[in-house]
Amino acid sequence: MTRLRAELILLFIATLWAGTFPVIKISVDTIPPFLFISVRFFIAAVLFTLIYYKSIPVKDTKALKAGLLLAVFQMTGFGSQTLGMVYTSASNSALITGICILFVPFVQYFVIKKSPTFENWVGIAVVSIGLYLLTQPFEHGFNDGDLITLICTLSWAFYIVLLDPFTKKYNINVLIFVQFWFVAIVSILISLIFEDPLSLIRPSPSGRGWGGVFSTTDYYAIIYMGIAATLITTTLGNRYQKYTTPIRASIIFTWEQPAAVTMAIIFLAEKFGAVQIAGGILMVAGILYSETFEYFRNSNKKTVI
Repeated sequence: MTRLRAELILLFIATLWAGTFPVIKISVDTIPPFLFISVRFFIAAVLFTLIYYKSIPVKDTKALKAGLLLAVFQMTGFGSQTLGMVYTSASNSALITGICILFVPFVQYFVIKKSPTFENWVGIAVVSIGLYLLTQPFEHGFNDGDLITLICTLSWAFYIVLLDPFTKKYNINVLIFVQFWFVAIVSILISLIFEDPLSLIRPSPSGRGWGGVFSTTDYYAIIYMGIAATLITTTLGNRYQKYTTPIRASIIFTWEQPAAVTMAIIFLAEKFGAVQIAGGILMVAGILYSETFEYFRNSNKKTVI
């Protein structure tokens, strides 16, 4: 597997993730957020177990512990992101999630003592300016959903950094197996304690809100989130992120933000001004610079030689 192919797979993952923001925003209007997460991950956990049960060495205690640590950050990330979406827009959630790239270089140095390259810093700086223009925090301020969503940024930074050494050292199927089942079980426990998921089987007096049965749209959303956005993305991400660096992966994943904003505009009619559009363009420019600079630098060195 070449790094280019691996990074194209990560770009595909980011695109699937981008689709989750409008889907979640629509779904949390009728389904409690942690119940939604639990259903999403139970689908992924069951399917993954059925497909790979013969190649999951559950007695590998070191891999189990590593998978559990990844699962904690994954649960924190998805939990805060989905809960935050109840109170903020899909586009705001996507853009705030993108701030995780600011933490990756520091987390990476803290965890594996690996310093970022110059082009990584430039790419991160440009992308950060783009995120600032898109969110315009000092003009619009942060709502409760924005603040809750901020929690996920640090979680995803740790997840991205830890995924790199863990997938190179431990059995990947064990890592994924533990993540799926941990998030599914913990989220349903949180739902049972705080959300009253049984309300979904009781008719809602108003006919709206968290009451009544799932709609057709809810079923489509659950299928997309369970299979495409969880089973496929987590499996591919755990398998192929190790062929690139955590910082390059985090910048590739930044594509999720402009893609999610575009989908929010198309499907949710969310609106953006000229400054926010400029921010999106800067984000893409930062990604392209970080991803291509090293390639052209190495090509020039070969030419000189």
